[in-house]
Amino acid sequence: MKIQRMKTNRIVNPLGFDLKTPTVSWTVTDTEAKKQVWARVEVSDSADFAQILFDTGECRTASSLGVPVELALSPRTRYFWRVTVCGDNGEIATSDTAWFETAKLDEPFAGEKISPCLPAETAPYMRRAFHIDGKVLAARAYFTGLGIYELYINGEKANDEYLTPGCTAYDRWIQYQTYDVTALVHEGDNAIGAILGNGWAKGRFGFDGKAGDYETNDPGDPHNIFTDEYLLLGELHVTTEQGETVIVTDESWQCAPAPLTFGSIYDGERYEAALEIENWASPDCAHADWQPVKINTETQLGTLGARLSLPIKAKHKITPKVITTPKNELVLDLGQNITGWLTFTADLPAGTELRVQFGELLQDDCFYRDNLRTALAEYRYISNGNKAFVRPIATFYGFRFVKFSGIETLDGISNIEAWAMYSDLEQTGEIVTANEKVNRLYWNSVWSQRDNFLDVPTDCPQRDERMGWTGDAQAFCPTANYNMDCEAFYTKYSRDLLEEQKLTGGKVPDVAPLMVSRRAGEQHPMLSAGGGHCGWADAAAIVPWETYLATGDKAMLENGYESMKLWADWIYRYDEEHGATRLWLGLEFHFADWLALDGPESGFNPESVLGGTDTTFLCSAYYYKSTMCVANAARALGKTSDYETYKKRADQILDAIRREFYTPGGLCAASTQTGNAISLSFGLAPEFAREKITKSLRGLLAWNRMYLKTGFLGTPVLCRALSDNGANEDAYTLFLNEDLPSWLYEVNMGATTIWERWNSVNPDGKVSGIGMNSMNHYAYGAVFEWVYKNVCGLNPVQDCPGFKRAVLRPQPDKRLGAAKAMVNTAAGYYESGWVYDGDKVTYTFVVPFDAEAELILTDANGETIRRTLTAGTHTFTL
Repeated sequence: MKIQRMKTNRIVNPLGFDLKTPTVSWTVTDTEAKKQVWARVEVSDSADFAQILFDTGECRTASSLGVPVELALSPRTRYFWRVTVCGDNGEIATSDTAWFETAKLDEPFAGEKISPCLPAETAPYMRRAFHIDGKVLAARAYFTGLGIYELYINGEKANDEYLTPGCTAYDRWIQYQTYDVTALVHEGDNAIGAILGNGWAKGRFGFDGKAGDYETNDPGDPHNIFTDEYLLLGELHVTTEQGETVIVTDESWQCAPAPLTFGSIYDGERYEAALEIENWASPDCAHADWQPVKINTETQLGTLGARLSLPIKAKHKITPKVITTPKNELVLDLGQNITGWLTFTADLPAGTELRVQFGELLQDDCFYRDNLRTALAEYRYISNGNKAFVRPIATFYGFRFVKFSGIETLDGISNIEAWAMYSDLEQTGEIVTANEKVNRLYWNSVWSQRDNFLDVPTDCPQRDERMGWTGDAQAFCPTANYNMDCEAFYTKYSRDLLEEQKLTGGKVPDVAPLMVSRRAGEQHPMLSAGGGHCGWADAAAIVPWETYLATGDKAMLENGYESMKLWADWIYRYDEEHGATRLWLGLEFHFADWLALDGPESGFNPESVLGGTDTTFLCSAYYYKSTMCVANAARALGKTSDYETYKKRADQILDAIRREFYTPGGLCAASTQTGNAISLSFGLAPEFAREKITKSLRGLLAWNRMYLKTGFLGTPVLCRALSDNGANEDAYTLFLNEDLPSWLYEVNMGATTIWERWNSVNPDGKVSGIGMNSMNHYAYGAVFEWVYKNVCGLNPVQDCPGFKRAVLRPQPDKRLGAAKAMVNTAAGYYESGWVYDGDKVTYTFVVPFDAEAELILTDANGETIRRTLTAGTHTFTL
C-alpha cells in the first residue's frame, strides 16, 4: 500500500498560502484492499512528530477527499502532517511526511510601501544591503510589488515562479508571496533586491486599447490602470542561532534605472543591456549612482493578504526549428502554439537592436500577426557587447512562430528555447482513442487550457485581451476539472469574482478581475453598464459547483458560496424589478450563444458574432441553472433554510420556462440546435417532451447536413444532449466531421490549440478576419466533457462527489474504434475505456481504492447490464 498525492487545500506542500482551515487529502495505490477501514491524520510543528498538535485518531469517517485540520495556526510556521490508512484486508501504511506553512496571518507588515525616486515611467532596480550575525537556520521573504516584480537575494532569483504578484483587482485585494530563501542568505554581508516592470496593475492592459510605440515610448492605452508608480512592500525574516533579524522595505533601500525601458503585457518589453548594473543584487555591488526611495502614501491598495494564486511556472521546454519563408525572414516554428517566452543566449556587437516578434500562424508561408489587433507582442534586446542570457521579465506572449529582425543571421544567437508557462496545475486526465486526429484535438484542448490558465482563466493569451472572461470559464469548467486538478486555481478566481460583485450588488462582470480604473475621475463604462450577461456571469455559480463535483471538497463551496448567492440574488432582483415573471427577460444586450452560426448575419458576414437562439430563453435557462447550483450547494453545506429558499425559486423558474417556451404537444419554442440541446441538458424540457425535442434537434442537424451551428453556450452541451437522449450516433457524426464547421476541421488545418471561431482559418489557409480571431481559445474544447462522460463513460455522482462513487456508462461507436479515459481523480486513478474487435466490444475499467462505481452497459441486443464495481481492474466483452 502506497499513499500518494498528499495535498493541503489541493496544493502539494503549500508555502505561504491563504489556507483558512487547512484540508488535507491523499490517494492510495498498490494495495489489494478494496475499502478504507480507518485513517489517522497527525499534524505536528516538527518533522519528527515529537509533539502532536492535531490527531484524528483511527477515524472510520476520515475521507481521503479531505480532512479539515481544526487547529489554531501560528503565523510563519511550518506544520508537518502524515496519514496512516488501514485497508479492509488488514494492510496498514503510513505516508511520507507532507507539510504546509502559514504566511503572516494577522500579523501587520512592519515594512512600508516604497517607490523609486525616478521618473514615473522608469522601471527600477531596488536594493538594500544587510548583515547577518551567526549561522542562518531559516529565512523567509514575504513580498509583493506593482506592476510585476522579481525578487533577488545575493544575486540569485528568490524563486522559480514568474509574473508575481499575480492578476487581481489591486484596489480590492493584493497578494503577497512567501519565499523560502534559506539557501540564499548567509552569515555576513548580504543584499536583497527587486527588479520591477510594467504589467497588469501598471502599464497597458485592459479595455479600449491603443498600441504603444517602441520608437517614441508612447505607452498606449489603457495605461496605468491601478497605479502610476512602481511599488515594493515586504519583509525578510532571517533566523540564526542568535535570534531573528527582520529586513523591511523602508527608506534605507536604494534604486536605480533598470534595463526595462519600455513594455507592457500586450506590447512586450525592451531591454537595454547597457543599463545593467553588475551585481546589482549582491553585497559587493560597486555602482555609485544609487538613488533614494520614498515612502509611498499615494497608491491606495486593497486588502493585503497571503496568496491564493498558484505560482506561474515555466512548465514545458520546446526547441524551435528555423524555417525558410518566401520573404527570407528569420522565422522559428515551435510546432505548438503556447503561452510563455523565448529565451536565448545573445553574443552581439554593442548597440545591436534585436527585434523579436511573436505570432500564431503563417499566411502564404510567411510570418503573420495581424490578428493580434493592437498588441505589439514583441521583444527588443539592445546589446551592450557582452554575451548574455536573455529572457523577458514582465510580459508573456501567445505564439507558435517567432520572427527575428535587426540581424542578418542567427550566428550571434544560440541556445534558443521556448517555454510554455501557466499556473502550476497537476494534469490529472488524458484521453486516448484509435483516431489520431481526435487524439490531436484532445491535446489541442489541453494546450489551450494550459495556455489560458495563467493565474486567471483567460480567453486568449496573444492579443490585446488576455483577461479572465467568465463565459469561457463556465463553458470549459467541467472539462478543465477532468484535465487538471483545478480547485486551487478556481478558488482564486472565485475570489476575483466576489471582489467585483461586492461593488455591484452581486452582478458579475464579463471579466474578472475587471481591469478598468476605479480612481476618482476615471469612471469606465464597464463599471456601470458591463456584466450581468447570461452564460457569462453564471460562472459565479457554475464554477464552484462543478469543481465541488470533481473534488468532493466542501471548502470549494464554502469559499465560493457568497459569490454564488450574490449572483443568483442579483438575477432574482432583476426579475422582481421587471414583472416577477420568474423569467430572466432578455431586455438588454447579452452575448448569448456567442459565435453561433445561425445568427441574423450568419451566411453573409464572416465575422458575425450573434447567434439565433432566443435571448430570454437562454437567460432564463441560466437563471434556473445558477439558482439550482446555489440550492445544491446549500444542501451540500447543510444550509437547510437556504436550500429551501433557492429550491423553491428554481421550481418557480422551471415552471415559468415550461409555460413560456414549451407547447402542450412537447415542442420547444426556442427551436434551434442550441435551444433544443439546452432544453435537454439543463432539464428544462418536461419529461413527456424529451423524445420530441430530441427528434427536433436531430431534424435540425439533418437539415444542416449533420453540421453544427452552435456557439459558446450550445456547443458544450450539444453532443451530451444527443448521447443522453438516444441519439449517440448523431453525436459521433458531429464529432467526427472533418469539414468546416467541425472540430476536426481545425486539426486538418494544422491547429495545435482550439480556435475562437469555427472559421478562424478558411479552407484556403487564409485567416477569416482580424477583428476578433484567436487561434487559442479553449471554449469549444468543452466537447471533451462529452468524451470523458459519454464516449468513455466516467461520470461523477452528485450525492457522492469527488468520484468516491462514479457511474461508468461508456457509449461506444465503431467509427472511433477505441477510446479510453485515464483520470487521477480526487478519489484516485480511474480508467474507463473500450475497444472494438470486429463487432465485439471489450471494456476495461479501473476503480481506485476506497471507491466504487455503478457500471451500465448495453449489449448487442439492446439489453442493459448493471454491475457494482469495487476497487481493481475489470474487463467485459460484449
